[in-house]
Amino acid sequence: MKKQLAFWAFLGLFASACVPDGPEYVDELDIVYTNHNPDFEFKAQETYSLPDKVIKITTELVEGEPGYEPEFVDPVYSATIINSIRSNMNALGYREVDKSANPDLILLPSALQTDQIFFFYDWWYWNWWYPGWGPGWGWYYPGYYPPQVSRIRTGSVFIQMVQPEGQSAADKIPVQWSSVINGLLEGSKDQVATRITRGIDSAFSQSPYLEK
Repeated sequence: MKKQLAFWAFLGLFASACVPDGPEYVDELDIVYTNHNPDFEFKAQETYSLPDKVIKITTELVEGEPGYEPEFVDPVYSATIINSIRSNMNALGYREVDKSANPDLILLPSALQTDQIFFFYDWWYWNWWYPGWGPGWGWYYPGYYPPQVSRIRTGSVFIQMVQPEGQSAADKIPVQWSSVINGLLEGSKDQVATRITRGIDSAFSQSPYLEK
């Protein structure tokens, strides 16, 4: 992880050296980051499920009560994010099912506007949708526990892939794959939609181990 973060820092310095006057367009600053559990057998999974909304991570105190719903991203952006994930998962050979049909994988998309974010944000955000939610529920990242990722510009989309099978309500759910698409939600709605789609496509294309 530290090596990868160092690589991105180096890449940023290299890019700035190649463009003395800096980037001319905001989409030149977009960055796509992915990581995964190297011991997880992605090819053995068949089905997946997606929520129909994208959570907006805010400074709001999240209530851990059943039925509580957090704030959601604008439906225009939500549809773009969800449809982009769906098209990539389908293209990789996975089949979408309802969350009640015991999917092999669940993908949890979220977005935020901030200068700093922790991968391990409050799991209570998902209590409104995630099947089998319980008082001890949470998640962790097996084999690649992430450090703080600092100075992420306004507008980032996060995707977490988890496997619900075999997890009790008191367990912390292992995140088998995660992605951060940084630098989005700036510009017109059409420009943002294009950048979101391009960023999510890139996240999947740079994760060849997901292909069945």
